[in-house]
Amino acid sequence: MKHLKLILFGLITIILTGCHSGYEKRDGKVYHKWIHGGNWTKEYSLVKDADAKTFTTIKHNINTDLGKDKNHVFIDAVILEHADPNTFEQIKEYYWRDKNNVYIVRYGYTDARIKGADPKTFTIMKNEWARDKHNIYYQYDKLQNVNSKEFTAIDDDWGKDDRHYYYHELRVEALDYNTAEIVSAYYIKDKHHVFYQDTIVADANPKTFKADGIGWFGHDDKYMFHHEKNEGSITEEYRKVYIKE
Repeated sequence: MKHLKLILFGLITIILTGCHSGYEKRDGKVYHKWIHGGNWTKEYSLVKDADAKTFTTIKHNINTDLGKDKNHVFIDAVILEHADPNTFEQIKEYYWRDKNNVYIVRYGYTDARIKGADPKTFTIMKNEWARDKHNIYYQYDKLQNVNSKEFTAIDDDWGKDDRHYYYHELRVEALDYNTAEIVSAYYIKDKHHVFYQDTIVADANPKTFKADGIGWFGHDDKYMFHHEKNEGSITEEYRKVYIKE
């Protein structure tokens, strides 16, 4: 799941922005160099607010371009809002911090702060899950009413504390904790119900329910499901495509 997400994110970034290729100083100005993904031509975008005398490229291992001068941090050709150039540093992959904030640096996010996160105690638990001295985070979102001391990141999508399971930042309220079983990246069940993320899947039989295909389809002994919706009795076409006996 992690590798699939990274591949999809990389493909989307290439389609939207082309290939990154760094910065160039010319005639007292700074330009962002990039390759247009549509026609593969080399393009130059003026970094309007950059001070060429103090501008430097920030070294890293992620699929975007970062630079800084005496006043700002830049992502591609625009200012990364609120970032302090003197203390800005990489935590891991797309996670960064400075003296005031934690950031997830991604294309299109000029305000990339994880609001409220404590940069001094912020750590990555597993892929998209992180914590600081008080809270648990899934990407940009802070989990509400979670027991952070007992929280465990199970996989890319699911986590739990000593009372509840969480799909990303969503708490699965009606789930029976003691009989909970993760079915896929989208489904979880207990002895009473099947849930799509945090929503009960009406009519689904938890004893026979299985996830199908890429995970947001499923079936039990009678019905086929798409997300939380009952799509009716299992058809022969569905069985051939999705159900692996």
